[in-house]
Amino acid sequence: MGKEMGKSRKKRKQQGRIFQGNDIIIRIYLSFAVILVLTAILIGVIFLRLYQNNYMESHINKLEKQASAIADRVTGFRVNGHPSRFQKYTTYLDEIESLEETDVWIVRNEKAGIPLEEEYINADISSVTDAMYQVLEQAFDGHTASNSSYDNVYGMVILRVATPVYLNRRSQDVAGAVMMVSMLDKQTMGIKEGKSLITVSALMGVLISYLVAMAFSKYLSRPLEKLDWAIMRMSAGDYSQVAFGRSKTQLGRLGGALNRLAGQLQKIEDERTELDQIRQDFFANVSHELRTPITVIRGYSESLADGMITDPRQIQDFYDRMVQECKGMERLVGDLFTLSKMQNPEFQIEKEPVSLTQIFSDVIRGGNVLGQEKGIAITFDAPQEDPCLMLGDYDRLRQMFLVIVDNAVKFSQEGGEITITLEQEGEGWNICIRDYGVGISQEELPYIFEKFYKSKLKQNEKGSGLGLMIARQIALRHGGDIEVESRLGEGTAFRFHFQKYDVREE
Repeated sequence: MGKEMGKSRKKRKQQGRIFQGNDIIIRIYLSFAVILVLTAILIGVIFLRLYQNNYMESHINKLEKQASAIADRVTGFRVNGHPSRFQKYTTYLDEIESLEETDVWIVRNEKAGIPLEEEYINADISSVTDAMYQVLEQAFDGHTASNSSYDNVYGMVILRVATPVYLNRRSQDVAGAVMMVSMLDKQTMGIKEGKSLITVSALMGVLISYLVAMAFSKYLSRPLEKLDWAIMRMSAGDYSQVAFGRSKTQLGRLGGALNRLAGQLQKIEDERTELDQIRQDFFANVSHELRTPITVIRGYSESLADGMITDPRQIQDFYDRMVQECKGMERLVGDLFTLSKMQNPEFQIEKEPVSLTQIFSDVIRGGNVLGQEKGIAITFDAPQEDPCLMLGDYDRLRQMFLVIVDNAVKFSQEGGEITITLEQEGEGWNICIRDYGVGISQEELPYIFEKFYKSKLKQNEKGSGLGLMIARQIALRHGGDIEVESRLGEGTAFRFHFQKYDVREE
């Protein structure tokens, strides 16, 4: 018993999961069923209303013809003076009333010049209802009239039709009227049978349509399952494209949007992987750059602390080297801080009109100090009597150009030369810093602006590998960029282009 109940609960749970997993299809089915039911109900109501109106109109026409025929016979009996024949005719009228459940009232018009005589009437006008009197009044005016109303007592529709009875066939004097009163129930009108037939037809139509919809369920569910599969695959990290049929269909457009989303996610994933690798490389490089000076300082300080070094000159040499390593770490930390600020989109450089001539005057003084040991000569060629203005940060621009000049000094030969040219081109300034040293190989050129990239040459063993990247970030922040040309054994040229500042713009 308990096992059977457990199986039953398990089966119900499985069915519940099936319904939950196909909720869109179920909603489509339910919507389809509701629309079918509403359509069937509307068709039934409209059909019954039209049928009832058509039946009423047909019955009115029938009663009007009968009333007109009876009115003509009454006129004929009166004109020919045959009241006895009229009495026999009333027997026929009684049969009509019995067979067709219709009362025939022949009444006279008291307001006529010559009202219909008593021998030719079978009802008193004083006994008619208000609804009957309405159609009789119109008949007395010479018109065939009708009206209908629902009687709550009898539970039927009462239909009344009245037509005039003339004094003779040529006269327009209405002597009386023939009124047909018919009581119509729903059975007589066939409405009950119609309702039953329509209800059965609607139920059968809904059932057959729903079975057909279920037969075509795969046609509806297959593209949705494909979308679900594609989304599940994307959530698992697979962003490959999926074919969804024609792109002009709704499902095709939805599939296309999903594929575009997958492409964007793949791009973001690639960028995230690249950034993660850059971050790992960055920490590895920083650790490597800091480990060497820290190891050197620790070795020197331990030797001094243990008292192993007693020679005053050697002790001073250890102190000098420790200071030198500390300066190297300080320079590295400063470069990292500068680079972090340059790459931060929210960091704003304070710009003002600055003179490139003055900046290079400052840079050349520093370059002469750097190149003094190697006897490097620095020449500067710029427009005469022109301050060569641009908008920028003086200190940052000086730092950028000094990085390039420092590299030029490092890789120049003894007694070499560095040339700096500044010239106007259109609305901007072209700057070129050229050395004639060892140069850079074509394989290395694409990487010189990357973090911690350092040449393997001995001249660059003390560099941090951040200088050129910082220089490029400064150039970008000033609306320019750095281009480089180099050949091994012939030297290197760094080129800049910046927008000229016109004093008249203020």
